[in-house]
Amino acid sequence: MTTKNSLILWTSLSLNLLFILLFSILIIRRGGIPYLISKLPFHQQVEQTVKIARRRNTYQSTYHQMRKQMFEQMPNSETEIIFIGDSLTDQGEWAELLGNANIRNRGISGDTTDGVLNRLNEITASQPQKLFLMIGANDLWNEKKPASEIAANYRLILEQIQRQTPETQVFIQSLLPMNTIQYPIKVNNSDIISVNRHLQDLANEFSYTYIDLHQHFTNDQKQLDPVYTIDGVHLNGKGYLNWAKIVNLYVNQ
Repeated sequence: MTTKNSLILWTSLSLNLLFILLFSILIIRRGGIPYLISKLPFHQQVEQTVKIARRRNTYQSTYHQMRKQMFEQMPNSETEIIFIGDSLTDQGEWAELLGNANIRNRGISGDTTDGVLNRLNEITASQPQKLFLMIGANDLWNEKKPASEIAANYRLILEQIQRQTPETQVFIQSLLPMNTIQYPIKVNNSDIISVNRHLQDLANEFSYTYIDLHQHFTNDQKQLDPVYTIDGVHLNGKGYLNWAKIVNLYVNQ
């Protein structure tokens, strides 16, 4: 081997070794082998799937299971007017607020669109006269779902209702705004508006009634009016009176 070729060979080997050394130092500083594995496409796909599975189980609290099982033991009636939703629905004394003994409160605090899908058979089994639906706030707040995913779940809910109880009058209520200025709530009100647009489109598509509650609870700053809330999300007595006033015509017509 000539001196020139030998020099080229050793230079190449030295550069390769230097590159390997620098690359190894970089990987070690970032976490070593686990860091490399985390960057593999397959690992990222699995990790994303696990994250989605975990977030879709957030509704499965002891309280949720207790309420679901209790509802399943209640007698059914075709005269039922059912309110289904999360804590906002759960905390409302709807039969008293609206002066109608046929109203059944099927709200569960912490519920999501996945949670409603999980218990919808019990709701449709009675072939209710009317169904008032408000769900999706926890999907945004707790599970960080995009509006498109919430809308996709909503579509599944409406398809099942239409298939299992086609004579039921369905009322899709908009999500309420949240007050993120006066309270430490990590939700963007523009996302709520985006979900509501999807809900209005779905109501039109399924020929159901859309009730825009949002506009009746928003202040000049496009936030949930402090006069109606105790924490920026949940309603006080005045808030429930306002809600009842809006839906009364649809309930008792």
